[in-house]
Amino acid sequence: MDRWLAISDGAVAALHALAYAYSTGGPVSARGAAEEIGVSPTYLAKLVQELARAGLAEVSRGATGGFALAGDAHKVNALDVVRAVDGALPVRFCLFPESACRSGTCRLKALCDQIATEAEAGLKDMSIAELAESY
Repeated sequence: MDRWLAISDGAVAALHALAYAYSTGGPVSARGAAEEIGVSPTYLAKLVQELARAGLAEVSRGATGGFALAGDAHKVNALDVVRAVDGALPVRFCLFPESACRSGTCRLKALCDQIATEAEAGLKDMSIAELAESY
C-alpha cells in the first residue's frame, strides 16, 4: 500500500520535524527533533538543510542553535515540504512497478490518477500548523 502515494520516508520525517519544531514555539535541535520523531539525528540534519535551501526552515548555529519553520505555519503546506524533499510528485500509471496491462484503459490506472489528484489536494490543504496539533 505504500506505493499509492510514493512519498519518501524523508518527506514524512521532514513534515513531522517541521510540525514538531513549530509546536515547541522556537528553534529545536536536530538531535531533539530526531529523538521525538524517531529518526537518526544525522539523517534529520541533512533533511533540515534541504528544507533550509527551499526556504522552509531557518537554521541557527551555536549552543542554543537549531532549526525552526520559516514562514507562517498556517500557510506552509505539506505539499510544499514534500516537493522540497522529493521534488515533483511521481505520476503512477500502474500499481505494479512496470505496467502489466496490454491496453491503455486499465481501470486501476484511473484509480491511481484519482488517488494522486486527491492526495495532492489533501497535501496542499494540510498546513504545518495542523500537523503540529499532533504534538
